[in-house]
Amino acid sequence: MKLRELLISTAMMSLTFAATKAMTKPLIDDDRVLGSAYYDTLSILSTPNECSDFFGGPSASVEIFNSLVGKVRKDYFSPSIGIRMTGAAINVFNAETKLRYRLFDKVSINGNGPFYRKKHSLASPSVPGVGSFEANTKEARVLMFLHELGHIVKGQSGDWLLPDDGQNEELSRQNTKKIEDVCGNQIRHLGKGDNVMNSPRGKFTDEKRAAVNTKP
Repeated sequence: MKLRELLISTAMMSLTFAATKAMTKPLIDDDRVLGSAYYDTLSILSTPNECSDFFGGPSASVEIFNSLVGKVRKDYFSPSIGIRMTGAAINVFNAETKLRYRLFDKVSINGNGPFYRKKHSLASPSVPGVGSFEANTKEARVLMFLHELGHIVKGQSGDWLLPDDGQNEELSRQNTKKIEDVCGNQIRHLGKGDNVMNSPRGKFTDEKRAAVNTKP
């Protein structure tokens, strides 16, 4: 079994276990859009690449992302909001990976925002995109998930990978840009195969491309 398949299988088992403890059913089981975004994000984090390394490596980042998704609920806010984390936060330390992270009580995905919508009606203005991606695209949804992941993972410096941006829209945009700078190549190559996803910059080297082109 490939590393990515093993990690995805492990992630699903731990997500099911967390849901059972809480006596709730994971929202990804009922929401196709959310489920697709979950698996797309998992496909990046579960393979060795620049993006998963930023979050502590495949095993650690999958565990933390899975814990984040276990808190997800759907709410409705202003269209400019993608995902909002609120409530009390608990701090977690994984003795095996040596990573520290936090989990907020509520992780709300905005049903009116760019995760699900580009427009509310023909007459309404477009919902703002996320980074360089249009709203209501798989790329935008993955970038939103990774942005929130950056807020809950503590780096080696002792600070969160992304500073809290709260109501500061400019800081939020800067945080999104930081994640896109690190993970953009993997996001743009979603679904294009393990060779692309595993490469450090998320793309083929000239040598690999030449090798592929010469195969019968």
